[in-house]
This record gives sequence, structure tokens and C-alpha cells, in this order.
Amino acid sequence: MNYFGVWDASTAQRRFREPLEGCWRPDSRPFDIMDIIAGLGSSLFLTEEERTAAMARLKQDAHGATDVEDVNEEKFDWRWVKMAFKAPQTWLSSLIWFFVLVPLYSFSLFLPTIITGLGYTDTTTAQLFTVPPNMAAFIVVLLTSLLSDKIKARGPIMAGGCLFAIAGYIMLLVAEREQVRYGGTFLVAAGVYPCSAMIMGWLSNNLAPHYVRATGIGFMIALANCAAFPATFIYLAKDAPDYVLGHSVSLGSLVLCLLTVCVQMAYCRWENRKRERGDRDGRLVHGESQHFLGHRHPAFKYTL
Repeated sequence: MNYFGVWDASTAQRRFREPLEGCWRPDSRPFDIMDIIAGLGSSLFLTEEERTAAMARLKQDAHGATDVEDVNEEKFDWRWVKMAFKAPQTWLSSLIWFFVLVPLYSFSLFLPTIITGLGYTDTTTAQLFTVPPNMAAFIVVLLTSLLSDKIKARGPIMAGGCLFAIAGYIMLLVAEREQVRYGGTFLVAAGVYPCSAMIMGWLSNNLAPHYVRATGIGFMIALANCAAFPATFIYLAKDAPDYVLGHSVSLGSLVLCLLTVCVQMAYCRWENRKRERGDRDGRLVHGESQHFLGHRHPAFKYTL
């Protein structure tokens, strides 16, 4: 999310910003070492009581996916990698994030260009007008994250975000008044940014244990970031000021995202119902060690 719209409005300030950003990275490296831990059991920034409580929550969230008490005790096995790639939620989540990142990357990179196309041709004004949509999105990300944790569901929030963003792109495509189209940028930002943040948590909730989750999330990041290739080529100078191609591609990507979110919710609900009926209990006595069931354990419940 771009928080430097105000700063970028001044060339002199922009020249100051770049060395400041560069200096911060090497200077902060010694402090970063404090954050690198093997697991919660060895964290230095938590008290003993906090570590115990955190480990208890992780054990509860595992729902039988592993029989070890601490992630540090888990041993790597290629079966975990295979399980991550065989999980439908890995592929569905990767597609969802890909479809989200097409409009997100293009929107974040070309928002000043989009605003210029709305009639705000002055560079300083265009940069300043990028701030309100991004700040609104920042607030929505925080609120939707809290709501998602409260209701223990990710998919419905993401579906709502897709609908908001779709409405925003429709406004950008069909509205004639610049003020209405600028309002559409708020809906786009408030829709796509929460989806991008939430999909990571959704897949993390639905893969277990640690090595399965790490493999699935790594693959999702690699696949989804390929969205940068189409995203950077859909807002062309020759399409100004309406940018019909860019808005249309982003709109289509969000429609596909909404459909994929619905498919994943339906799959998770279907699988949970099978486990509630006992249809997956045979996994406890047939075929494989209970320790290697992971999220396939009958007691594990998928997050919707």
C-alpha cells in the first residue's frame, strides 16, 4: 500500500526519501536477528507464560493434525511436501491470490495514472489524490481482519471484498463524472487490499502441520506473484483517459476471484460435513500413520 502520496508530491522531498529508505535497511539488520526464531518455543520476545499460552493455542488450532507439542519437535519429511501439493486448497488459494494481485498490482502502480485520466493532470495533485483511497483501504484491512477472526471465517469477507472492488471498477468504466469515478477507486482499494491480506491467513488455517503449511504458502506466493506480468501491461498510455482495457482486465480477474473463493468455501464446507458424519474416520485405522495425516485428520476442521 502506498503511504507516500503526500511525500511524492514534492520532488525535493522525494530525493530525501530515497536515501532515508536505503539507510534504514542496513541499520536495522542487527535488530532483525532478534525476530528470527525457530518457533514460539524459543522466542526471546515472549515471557515463559506467554510462550506456554501461545503453544497451547497452536495445539488447539491443530485439531489433531500433529501429535507433537512444539513445532520445533516436528521433523521434515517429503510426505509433508507431497501433501501440500495434493491439497485442493493450495491450488485454489494460489489462484485466488493470483486473481487478486492482477488488480492490486495494476491499481497500486497506476493509481496516479488513473487519477490523471480522471482530469487531475497536475502531478502534485494526482499524487495527493492517491492518499485517501489507500488510507481508506488501510482502515478496512484492519477492520476486516478483526471481523474475520471474530467470526472465524475468511471466505465470506473475501467474497464481500471482491464485490466491493467489482463495483468500483464498474464505476470507473461506466461513470461519466470524474467525482464518481474517483469514488470508484475507494471501492477498489477497500476491496482488493483486504483480500490480499486475508488469503495468506486462509491457506495457513487450512494446511497443517508446519512443513505442509510452509510448502503450501511458499508455492502460493510464487504462483500468485506471476500476476505482476499481466498487471504491468494492461494500463497503456494509448488507452488514456478511460483505460478501458486495464479496468476490464482487472474487473474480469475479480469475477474469477469471486468464483474461486466460492468454490473453495464450498469445498471446505463439504469436507467438514464429511468429517462430522464420520466419513473420514477410516483414515485413523487404514493406510497411513496418524502422525502423517496432517490436515487430513478427521478431527481437523477447515476454516470457511
